[in-house]
Amino acid sequence: MLLRTLLVALLLSAPAWAQPATAPDCTVDGTLAQSDGLKLEVVYRCRSAGALTFQAVGDFTVSKVLSFRDGSGVSQPIAPGGWRVEPSNGIVEARYRYDLSAHARAIDAPSKALQRGEGVISLLSGWLLEPAGYTHFATIDIRMATAPGLVFASGLPRVGDAWRLAGTTVRFAGYTVLGRLDLADLAVPLPGSLRAGAAKGQGVLRLALLDGFTPAQRGELVDWVRRTAEAQSNYWQGFTARQMLLVLVPVPQRRGVGYGRTVPGGGPTVMIEVGAGIDQRGLFDDWVLVHELIHTGMAFIRGRNTWFMEGAATYVEPIIRARAGWKTEEEVWREWVTSMPQGVAAFARGLGEASGRENYWGGALFMLLADVEIRRATSGAKGLEDCLGGVLWSGLDGSQRATLDAYAAICDRATGTTALRGLIDRYVVSARPVDLATVWRDLGISMVGGRIILDDTAPDARWRSMIVMGPPGRPPKRVPLPWGP
Repeated sequence: MLLRTLLVALLLSAPAWAQPATAPDCTVDGTLAQSDGLKLEVVYRCRSAGALTFQAVGDFTVSKVLSFRDGSGVSQPIAPGGWRVEPSNGIVEARYRYDLSAHARAIDAPSKALQRGEGVISLLSGWLLEPAGYTHFATIDIRMATAPGLVFASGLPRVGDAWRLAGTTVRFAGYTVLGRLDLADLAVPLPGSLRAGAAKGQGVLRLALLDGFTPAQRGELVDWVRRTAEAQSNYWQGFTARQMLLVLVPVPQRRGVGYGRTVPGGGPTVMIEVGAGIDQRGLFDDWVLVHELIHTGMAFIRGRNTWFMEGAATYVEPIIRARAGWKTEEEVWREWVTSMPQGVAAFARGLGEASGRENYWGGALFMLLADVEIRRATSGAKGLEDCLGGVLWSGLDGSQRATLDAYAAICDRATGTTALRGLIDRYVVSARPVDLATVWRDLGISMVGGRIILDDTAPDARWRSMIVMGPPGRPPKRVPLPWGP
């Protein structure tokens, strides 16, 4: 039942994808085969003057290593602390066999690893050992040979015929898919490439569907992802990543779209649970996929800053859907008026102390304040989308980690303001309370009998009119729904 839609076969060798031609520290040559479940043969070759210890993430992963040998062919016993291998002529070589199916079936959690039919989703650390002993992040080039009918994909960038892990450890890397499953490569515009005068180029969104969807559902899911990627690209003026892996996992016991998780290490990857009873309208009425794709366009902000990442995704998600024509402006404001009070208390303590729902709605309220402040400071020429997009276009993308201060500095350069820095000083460093009633009053927003009333005479009404549907000079681009205009 393999579906392979290779729309971007030539893209992987295009100049826009070029990676530095540096030699990796390690190469991994894997072989995936079906033999009483999915099994992996892995050969590691690393340049090192000293010994390396190949470590698994947790004792559970260790238990699925069927055998381990060094470069001379000498077997080493299972070792919870890792397998230490000495170099020979400057090369450390290690070979091991791994029971991938046993690992996935025992974990059986979409956030880490599971198997559906003969296909597996797993974090890279679920099967690839970590070469410990370097004083820097090891760059690892991964090649995977697969038996006929089996596939392998990840969110890592391609360098020639290899998938390259760089700038992070195996432990923090994202998802991989292996085995028999549906895999489609969808062409997407490169980040920032839809800006006026920007160089055009295409990236790739690798979409994997594990076994369990009907043929009709598979077609609807591919279409849902394609249209959602288009809506994202219209907001960001290009897609959120040069390359990405998105995995849809069928969950028979659910109805509708379920849990989503983004793991950016090495390259953005996203996992979304999809219930068996989902229909086409239910897909486009849901927020999870749009929310998770926003995460892939933003660097991971270190420290106690979950509120910033979740707040941005919570705030921008309904805007993207409204600009695509999937929600009305009134529905967006009603959602915010109803839900943002859940985040107010975090401001008095400092947003760094936010917890639970405060991360989402306190962060979203902060983004609303930033959006208004940027538009006010630029007389409406720029908004939050220029802040978020500007950081992405600068090269600080979803595969990287950054401090809040560094992110704010790039944002403010992109908008030509000090808006984000000032709000961070006010609500994160100084922990000042926010008067939400005054925010709504100045924007000219009230809710009466469940209906949103807009007052165009309010002080900030001019900026309010640009927030959801964009400024007059950049009208929203509709993305038609499959059932009609």
